[in-house]
Amino acid sequence: MFKLKIPIPQKDEKTGHGRPAVCAQVGRKGDCVMTGKRRIAFNWKKLVAGLIVFLLLAVGAFWLYVQRQTYPAEAAPLDAIRSEAQLTITKENNHFVLTPRAVDPGKAPIIFYPGGLVAPEAYLYKLGRAALCLDTTVYLVRAPFNAAIFHLNAAGGIMDRYELERAWVGGHSLGGIAACRFTAANPERVGGLFLFGSYCDRDIGAFDGPIVSVMGLQDEIINRENYERAKANLPATARIKEIEGLNHSDFGNYGLQKNDGESELDDARVIEIICQVFQ
Repeated sequence: MFKLKIPIPQKDEKTGHGRPAVCAQVGRKGDCVMTGKRRIAFNWKKLVAGLIVFLLLAVGAFWLYVQRQTYPAEAAPLDAIRSEAQLTITKENNHFVLTPRAVDPGKAPIIFYPGGLVAPEAYLYKLGRAALCLDTTVYLVRAPFNAAIFHLNAAGGIMDRYELERAWVGGHSLGGIAACRFTAANPERVGGLFLFGSYCDRDIGAFDGPIVSVMGLQDEIINRENYERAKANLPATARIKEIEGLNHSDFGNYGLQKNDGESELDDARVIEIICQVFQ
């Protein structure tokens, strides 16, 4: 430890002015002895800036991971539905709108939550064909990070924007769980609930609208134990359809999902199954 001797300023005898120095230690001769230790000021601005940079990097890394893990839409079905003259597809900030040329005003619109880590465009072909066979408008949710669980109130936002009193609400896989949660929180806004390769993770026994669950017997993605247990969350009036040859990936057009069973159905048959849910 080094020591510096600095004279302490004395008060002026005439004016009485003067400001005594603040010393950590005073020597024998009245000198101020500096110990060489310095107080370090904490820089909150740098800390906050560092945290912001860290969070931005973390979000960016997560976004890149999601993009790499997401199943993209198959090109041929996507091109086919986009060129369909009888259907208009409009892309909005957080959803697609699929509007057939002939819309039956007596038919309830459909709001669809996509499965987790599946590009929403992968559902355009089959939902577009369903919109045409049902003569109704279909709204396809576009969720952050391709996970509907991050946009549970998407159906509510769509209903507010387009002034829909009630609508069919449902989805595929994780999207079905999101739809169940929306229905549980907003039963008065849901005209009907549909689940494709999914289940409800909470009790919706109080919901008095129609409920249709479609599960493929070739589906090897769904957790069967959770699926069977979750049936208790549905009211006794729910229709449960378990179909031979149907797998988990069949509800979209994104190829065969890893570890899924092989499908025995073509697109035309799957579209027929989807349309029957709402008829």
